[in-house]
Amino acid sequence: MFAGRQAELEALSHAAVDTWQRSLTKDSSHLSKRTRIIHGAPGAGKSTLLRELARHLHSGSAEPGQPRLLYTNSAEFSQNTDKIIARLENLARLDADSWKGRLKSIASRVSYSANPGPLGASLDADSSALERPRNIGELADRLPADRWQAPVVLAIDEFQNITDGMHMPEVKLTLQSLHEAVHGLPVLLVLAGLGNAPAIAGGAGLTRGLTTTGIGCLEAEEARGLVRGWCRHFGVDPAGHGERLDRLAADTEGWPRHLHFALQALAGEMVRPGVDGQLSGVRWSVVMERNLELRRNYYNRQQSPEMRMSSYLIAAVMRDLDPDEGLIGVERLIRKHNCNEPGWRLPTGMDVDEFASHLIHQGALQENDKGGVVCPIPSFRSFLVERGEPVPEIERKPSEPEPRPVDKDILNYDDPSDLPSPGGW
Repeated sequence: MFAGRQAELEALSHAAVDTWQRSLTKDSSHLSKRTRIIHGAPGAGKSTLLRELARHLHSGSAEPGQPRLLYTNSAEFSQNTDKIIARLENLARLDADSWKGRLKSIASRVSYSANPGPLGASLDADSSALERPRNIGELADRLPADRWQAPVVLAIDEFQNITDGMHMPEVKLTLQSLHEAVHGLPVLLVLAGLGNAPAIAGGAGLTRGLTTTGIGCLEAEEARGLVRGWCRHFGVDPAGHGERLDRLAADTEGWPRHLHFALQALAGEMVRPGVDGQLSGVRWSVVMERNLELRRNYYNRQQSPEMRMSSYLIAAVMRDLDPDEGLIGVERLIRKHNCNEPGWRLPTGMDVDEFASHLIHQGALQENDKGGVVCPIPSFRSFLVERGEPVPEIERKPSEPEPRPVDKDILNYDDPSDLPSPGGW
């Protein structure tokens, strides 16, 4: 099921169509620096958005100009860049059989496996590298832009892990060539990753023209719509239970992973013997309790050993977090609260910058499109703060100066003003 994200979906679809229109002008400068970045915490629904984009683009017949989507992840892209480029060529021709036929014509030297599914054809590991383009330049030589029958959206998921492949020149060169539209090919690059994906893209040389979209919680109405849509999908009549269903949706804060847990808890009750899939037989208190348990287990899993080691430090950072200060503000808070006390010190082997990045990877922090930093899940922030409380007060005052020697004569004096008055003090 898919709910919400309509604005993001339409923006990506429009960009894909616009890529084709720009390519028809035969001016590659119109195609450059159009890379899209979708970023969010784990569980925000980035991969789901890309799959829905594929379904949306491929819902019609394969016609010239109809965008196609090639989905991959950072590991596959880094390890098999040449195969990804071959799949780009396959999709650009629209017809997987045409690529198949070309391979058959040289079958004595090539083995292949074609998959003409919605995500395009693929080549097996034994295919001859000599018979497919090894880089974007060779692809442009074999299939110039004016011979493409459709634009292709190249979507790379889990982009935060692309750094592992940056030592391979072909990976970085491919990304830069597509981002800069060096060969004028109608390819829209879409990168999906965690909150630091824009920074990683900059490190890969994609420094200008990036359009970033941070995704987080669904709107309340979208969350309610997802729960009601789930009921309709499974033939469940929500009549008379709308208030309970809406409360279940509200408890998720619109976070996609939490919505999954809520519906999982509800489904567990509905398949209980005797309930027979009827909401009237559901024990709602059990559903809510199970939903809360799943959410807490999720938060516990999101806490790495490093986070547990620095729980007081994290609580203080989360409590004082100013969204407008960005990562610089986060690092300032870490430095401010870090000290050599249990729970307050940085994890072993991490500096301030690495710890801030770690919190992004674990979903505790996320950069928004304005450069600020927030905790994308309000209840996760509360969980982290509560786990670090009561926060021990660490005395950071300077040590008291050594007392000056006291003149003994000062202690032996008689002052009538110090004597008790007849009426007492």
